Amino acid sequence: MTETGATWATRRGCASPKALLAMFEPSECPRVFGVPPGADFPRVVVERLLDAHAGRSPEDLARVRLLVNSRRMQRRLSSLFRASGPRLLPRILLVTEIERILPGIDLPRPVSRLRRQLELAQLTARLVDAEPDLAHPTAAISLADSLASLLDEIQGEGVAPEQVRALEIGDDSLHWQRSLRFLDIVGAYVESVSEDGLDFEARRRLGVEQVCAAWASDPPDTPVIIAGSTGSRTTTRTLMCAVARLPQGALVLPGFDVDLPGPIWDSLGSSRDCEDHPQHRFAALFSALGISRDQAVTWGEPPDKARNRLVSLSLRPAQVTDQWLSEGPGIGDLRQVTSSMALVEASESREEALAIAVAVRKAVQQGERSALVTRDQDLVRRVSAALARWNIVPDNSFGMQLSLTPPGTFLRQVGRLVGTSPRPEDLIALLKHPFTRAATDRGSHLANTRQLELFLRRNLVHTLTETDLEGFAEESPDGRREWIGWLASILGPLGQLPDPTLHGAVTHHLYLAKALSGGEGEGENGLWAQTSGRLVRAAIDSIVEESGFGEPVPFADYLRLLEGMLQAERDRDPSNARPDVMVWGAREARVQGPDLVILGGLNEGRWPAQPDPDPWLNRTMRRSLGLPLPEGQTGLAAHDYQQAIAARRVVLSRSSRDGDSDAVPSRWVNRLTNLLEGLPGQFGPEALDEMRRKGDELLALAGLLDRPARAVKPEPRPAPSPPPERRPKKLTVTEIQRLIRDPYAIYARHVLGLRPLLPLVPEPDARLKGTVFHAILAAFADSAFADSAITRQRLLDIADEEFRKDVPWPAIRSHWRGHLERIADWLVSEEVALRAGIKDRKTEVSGELRLDATGLTISGKADRIDRLSSGDLAIYDYKTGSIPSEPQILHFDRQLLIEAVMAERGAFEGVSETPVRSVAHISIGRSPKRKAIRLEGSFETATVHAELTELLKKFLDPGTGYISRRAMERMRFQGDYDHLARFGEWDASATTRPQPVK
Repeated sequence: MTETGATWATRRGCASPKALLAMFEPSECPRVFGVPPGADFPRVVVERLLDAHAGRSPEDLARVRLLVNSRRMQRRLSSLFRASGPRLLPRILLVTEIERILPGIDLPRPVSRLRRQLELAQLTARLVDAEPDLAHPTAAISLADSLASLLDEIQGEGVAPEQVRALEIGDDSLHWQRSLRFLDIVGAYVESVSEDGLDFEARRRLGVEQVCAAWASDPPDTPVIIAGSTGSRTTTRTLMCAVARLPQGALVLPGFDVDLPGPIWDSLGSSRDCEDHPQHRFAALFSALGISRDQAVTWGEPPDKARNRLVSLSLRPAQVTDQWLSEGPGIGDLRQVTSSMALVEASESREEALAIAVAVRKAVQQGERSALVTRDQDLVRRVSAALARWNIVPDNSFGMQLSLTPPGTFLRQVGRLVGTSPRPEDLIALLKHPFTRAATDRGSHLANTRQLELFLRRNLVHTLTETDLEGFAEESPDGRREWIGWLASILGPLGQLPDPTLHGAVTHHLYLAKALSGGEGEGENGLWAQTSGRLVRAAIDSIVEESGFGEPVPFADYLRLLEGMLQAERDRDPSNARPDVMVWGAREARVQGPDLVILGGLNEGRWPAQPDPDPWLNRTMRRSLGLPLPEGQTGLAAHDYQQAIAARRVVLSRSSRDGDSDAVPSRWVNRLTNLLEGLPGQFGPEALDEMRRKGDELLALAGLLDRPARAVKPEPRPAPSPPPERRPKKLTVTEIQRLIRDPYAIYARHVLGLRPLLPLVPEPDARLKGTVFHAILAAFADSAFADSAITRQRLLDIADEEFRKDVPWPAIRSHWRGHLERIADWLVSEEVALRAGIKDRKTEVSGELRLDATGLTISGKADRIDRLSSGDLAIYDYKTGSIPSEPQILHFDRQLLIEAVMAERGAFEGVSETPVRSVAHISIGRSPKRKAIRLEGSFETATVHAELTELLKKFLDPGTGYISRRAMERMRFQGDYDHLARFGEWDASATTRPQPVK
């Protein structure tokens, strides 16, 4: 049924006072208007209301009560009314503002959501204490939050606690029997809270019941219109039914499908098995009102009626998809129907985001308004990042979770360190946060933080203690002592837990935040100065209001509570955003009518999303209680999709992969493409090909964004050649192998003076394992030589001491000790054998040798040097990894041979010039063994000395460059300076020439 002029009441001179206030002609059936998908819903509503009041008294429009379902809809309607010229405006209220809809209504005071969660958490904690097998004690807050969501749904649908208690579990699993134990908490809470107030949903339901009763006995004379609501909740649907039956009441439904056949419409309203259909809720509403679909009046025109018919047909229930073939031919030439549609099928999400950004960029250039409609917030972040290259900031309705804003992250970081000995990575992250010392000397604070970080990296600190801070103070200049004192004054309270009360937790948390930020938080750089800060402060203030809650609240529970609140709220500050580029959630697409709508992330599991698992009620339980089934959320998402795809110009977008897994197209995209492919007589396949061609154009443009306009010639492999006076004058024995394999690393370290940063988070890597095992074996050899205690237990005792000191990871400590236990007997027998023929030994002995022919000094530390009974020397090198092969020793790994050269020339401390009889590697890996190197031929010490001298002379020659990755053992091996050498940007097979540098 279409709109006619008879819809509106006309003014006559002899009309009664009530007739003068009337907007609609009298009607015996409920009054419902439907706006088809694609029409600009707010604009249609405003135009119809202005048309109805044309020529009437100005105050008549002001008497209209217009009830809407969102603040965004409220703002858009107000904006359109103001843009139409100076006039009195209708009262635009939210459907949830019951006390404004009917002033004077008597409702109990509301109970705050926070107080409800706290009380539910306490009830949950008591149940868990009584029955520990039900859940972990730390889960009380999260369980309470989940129960609160269920409570909202139960109260919103008008389900009494007695109905929940009466659920029949029968032979269902133990899980559902346990869930009922928790559901008893809901009933207990409802009974206890009813004495003091009502929850939001229960209070709203009571308010709606009172409004309906009041209007039933005394209907308002002035118009009451509900616009934009779908009646997805029972409470809202009850109010909608009451308004539709008022003499001057009406419903205006968004996304109303006028192309759905009557029999299908009737089946949607009579069965709960079609809740995933986009029109199911409207059909159920019409059934409750007792009217047929034909009794609804259509308001407005969609941009493309034929496309609406196509989409409506593609969304038919599965059991009637045979209608595709019978009704499809009636749509017409599908090439014309889809002429303003494109389909982007990207290979992965980044490519999809770039294609969407290109589409938005083109719309901006053409002066058009565009909107990305999606449920995928990861996609939103990628698109926003891509648009930033053109300085386009979209008006993002998602906003940012308060937990991710600077004030939110600051408070979370502070809270997570309370009651702990902070780990270096956590402390440094907090000290570098923009709000730390923001109100004071931020510059010097960052400089001091950098020095502390370097200290922690050098000393491989696992958890910062007072001793570590004292060590840092000892090596710091006097100017830094004040800052260290400030940090010490913070670490003391930070390591303490407050009283286990809500008041104690909030007070302690805010004290630490103030002490760290260096101010009260209100100044220009203060914690609460910006919009996000004020929202975070409001969340904390709401906790402060409940700080009189008498039950114990451990700080960890308080922190989980705060983090949950910050995750639930968002900062939507559009101050820097463009008004012509929007990012909307799926349900906001009905609010405005842009020129281009991009439906992004159309993959199954994203849009529609997988229904949230219900830990409390299974499908049978929900059906018996009359609660919405899980597919109801899919139906709402389908309705949002149906509205968004009806825009003037549309881009459908998806990616073939989601992260590391293959993605499945959204069921609605599959239906649409299958429908098009199945209608060759209407050129459906050609229409689909054209949609994909347009999408491929966007993908091609996206692919050009990061592609250079012309081929870039690779840079040559780095081979810097500094002047002789800049070349290193001292190398270690371990660096000789690096000089042979990766000379550039020597250049970067000794000429440029760059050192790899040690990790801020110490890891049990090969370097640490080698250091620890070398220390164990050195201590064992020293103790064994001193008192002849060569026993397995002595070795393990020494190992335990080293592990306690340097290996803080229990699992790694156990693993390494287990390895040592397996080879302990071999190590003991080896030590006995080595000691039998010696009269002295030294471990971890340092030495230096100056090579006069080059002017260079070689330094090193020998793991072990034994003086044999004959007076000659034996040198040993421990290997936690594999022992180098003879070719590797000949060409690269010269360390042990160079140590022999140094020993024969008296280079080691406490070791006189003495011939070296033998050198050997001792492997302490899985297959321990000792492997000697025969000092003859190429391995004779005189030959090694001569070759070393020649090597160093060559690298003193200005004609020799320090080549990057000259002879790596494996191409996959990474060097410490590969990033500096731009490894990967040059051709490793090209001829390398020295590159003179100053």
